Amino acid sequence: MLEILLYTVTAIGLYVGSDWILVKLEKIRGKRFAARSIVFFMIILLLSVSVFEILQRTLIASSTLGGDDTTPTEVTTPAEPDLIPSPALNRSE
Repeated sequence: MLEILLYTVTAIGLYVGSDWILVKLEKIRGKRFAARSIVFFMIILLLSVSVFEILQRTLIASSTLGGDDTTPTEVTTPAEPDLIPSPALNRSE
């Protein structure tokens, strides 16, 4: 539940931050972008991929640091299913 809140607050921050960056870029440029929504999309896409990747790595790293569940577990392979003979394979011509 706390992760959902963290991701939501981060997304809101990314939206506001992307808009702020877009306004600053337009002030530097001296005029508005013709395809303003595309520029905004590219800014928020770049920021969200970066920030959520860092956030995910941080959450995974912090969850593996503490607690008793950090012991390695044995990896088992599933048993092969019993094969059912097919009459189509046993045809003799």
